[in-house]
Amino acid sequence: MSGRLAGYAAEIERYLRGESGVKREDLDDDKSVTGAGREAGEFQAMKSYERTGGGGRLGQGQAGLTLGGGRNPPRSSPGGLGASGSSMSSRAPKSTAAASSPSAPSTPIMVYGATLAGFRPEEEEEDWKRRGGGGGRGAGRASGIGRAARAGYQARAVAARAGYAAGAQPAVFKVMPNPPSTREAAARLLNYIGKREDEKGEKHDIEIFDEDGQVLATGGARKAFLETFCETFEPPLENTNFLEVRFELASEVTDAAVSEALNKAFGAKPFIYAQDGQTVEVYAHTDERAGPLAKVLAGGRENSRSKALDKIEARLSETMGAAGVVAKAEVTAAVSREPKAKYFLQKFIRTNKDVRNSDGEPVRGAKNSGKAAASVYEQWRPQFSGRERRNAYHLLFSARAGTDANAVMAAARAVLEERAPGYKFVLAHHKDTKHVHIHAMVQARSADGERLKFYKPDLAAWRETFAEKARENGIAMVATRRMDHAMTRPFTKEHAGAYSRAQSDPRYQVSARTIERVEAKRQRRLDGQFLVVNGDAIAAVWQKTVTTMRTAGIVGQALTAAESIGNNFLRFRGDRTGEGQPAPANRGADQSGQKSFLSHPGMRELNALIGDLNMAQTPLEMRRQMARVNQALDNMRETLPPAHQGQFEQYREEVNDKMHDRLARLQFERQQQRRGGGGEEPIPEREARGRDLPTRDDPRQPEEPRTGTEQEKVRAKQKDANKQKARQSEEQDRKTQRSNENDYER
Repeated sequence: MSGRLAGYAAEIERYLRGESGVKREDLDDDKSVTGAGREAGEFQAMKSYERTGGGGRLGQGQAGLTLGGGRNPPRSSPGGLGASGSSMSSRAPKSTAAASSPSAPSTPIMVYGATLAGFRPEEEEEDWKRRGGGGGRGAGRASGIGRAARAGYQARAVAARAGYAAGAQPAVFKVMPNPPSTREAAARLLNYIGKREDEKGEKHDIEIFDEDGQVLATGGARKAFLETFCETFEPPLENTNFLEVRFELASEVTDAAVSEALNKAFGAKPFIYAQDGQTVEVYAHTDERAGPLAKVLAGGRENSRSKALDKIEARLSETMGAAGVVAKAEVTAAVSREPKAKYFLQKFIRTNKDVRNSDGEPVRGAKNSGKAAASVYEQWRPQFSGRERRNAYHLLFSARAGTDANAVMAAARAVLEERAPGYKFVLAHHKDTKHVHIHAMVQARSADGERLKFYKPDLAAWRETFAEKARENGIAMVATRRMDHAMTRPFTKEHAGAYSRAQSDPRYQVSARTIERVEAKRQRRLDGQFLVVNGDAIAAVWQKTVTTMRTAGIVGQALTAAESIGNNFLRFRGDRTGEGQPAPANRGADQSGQKSFLSHPGMRELNALIGDLNMAQTPLEMRRQMARVNQALDNMRETLPPAHQGQFEQYREEVNDKMHDRLARLQFERQQQRRGGGGEEPIPEREARGRDLPTRDDPRQPEEPRTGTEQEKVRAKQKDANKQKARQSEEQDRKTQRSNENDYER
């Protein structure tokens, strides 16, 4: 083993020995890959490639998957533009076209294709059914499309790991933060994309290409493009978020003091209030998102994990106290839409006496609450700060230093043509960085009104497409996951800016967590905590990759590298005793030297069941998978010695927490689909996290040994608790399906 993968495997070994702060070997040198043509690994991969006819089929339902991993044949031209005049295709060098030809694939691409052809979806399906994935009355009605999609996803993931082991680079695709939402912001981004500094530090125009492949060489051309690009931009949305807050005063306070304290608490936001003794009711405009707050209030705060309401109330109480009025704040209602905002405003004026505005003056016309509410709302409207729509995206396609920039540009363009057809875009290559960076600005809404969205599944699909188009253009690139490499989390532009400023200005303070995140990623460290939690799952997927590579007849460096990575992760799983602690010699042993529950024979089946949780697409499927996992956990617990019960129960608690979190996300997505008319639009995970989770009991067992009678009682209690959780989940689903007409978001 040499070069890139040798360094990667060696780093894992060094980490296992407890050497902290180790760095990855420099992965920018691809000479070991190009020099592997005389070795047995490439020879065998070529033979496998020839036997499959240049693109083996992936069983029934997956026909047409070629060596590149996609359904489209390789482009005859790397640019694929078809545009006349000054276009990208006319500027692509001939060497790129030769490299992109399927007759001369590189070793990683051949390994990828051979592994993809050697994947056996029928074996995966049988294994999935054997582990319980095909059981149940409902599971028998699973569609062939779902099985084919699952097999295709697994096949591409296995082939990507094999290509990575052979030396392919991971695909890097990013959606940059702070996208342009106005014409002025789009003009600034266009200027950033189209200008670079030269050696003297002076900015000059660089070549940028539009969706037709034409170069926008002059200021007039760029201005004309910007005019058409911004035609689909939508105006900002009004912020119609409102809160009702009740303040309980600790003592009698004058009207002037109350008015002054409320103005300091709500700042420049408009509000009205009414005082009745030591109780002050307030209806106020807010920058908080009232929709999630309303769901928390509707579901009951005792069942919610959200701390948003507590933070708002603490902030208001603190601000009132700083103004000299001791009061306890309580948010009693939240609305996020204009019709309900007007309704609650009218109701507030109707049900409270002596309603006053922020100046302390009585609200005019309070006897006619409807007209008074309409008048107050229109007076407030100019003060509603608009929320900008997402009108465009700033995208980044990246490749390692030394990669053919023209090929990367052609691949990026092909991705935009396939994933965003009908959307205007510009893209350019920035040559002032070590890596190859292709920046793109693309419309978020096409001329036909279709919106471009980037939820988590979309990001994975774009990354896979980028890797596919890169392979078609002769670049050895695969779409891997961070889990496959156990890499540390990436940092954002804000993290990098804060880190750089702290390095140059000692007066500027930055958190240790930000410093660690930036340095760990730049030094390519392994994520030790991630390895502790997921080392067994990572080892399992690499073992599956090695098995498939052997089935495909791949030998040599690629297979050796994949085996080394998988074995080291497997060794870490057996030896883990805590980060930075020396590992004992006995695999699967705890710190006392005795074997832990991780060495139990049932762990393999349990890990497989846990891995299948991601396949569940509905709450019902998820509950069935959870029942299988808990049954496997029960079986393991009955056969474990008393000394391992405490550690096992802690592990079980972590597993159940993750399963319930995923169940909550699926329930939230199903609820949103029903409210939206049954659409299949994915829901952002950040909204799913804010959903009220089902109430869960905690039937954990003590660590001391139990008799047979006690164990039977514990199992009976746990079964009752599981039934109660299922009933509570169903009740929660029914509560969240109430119509908007009867639910006033209280």
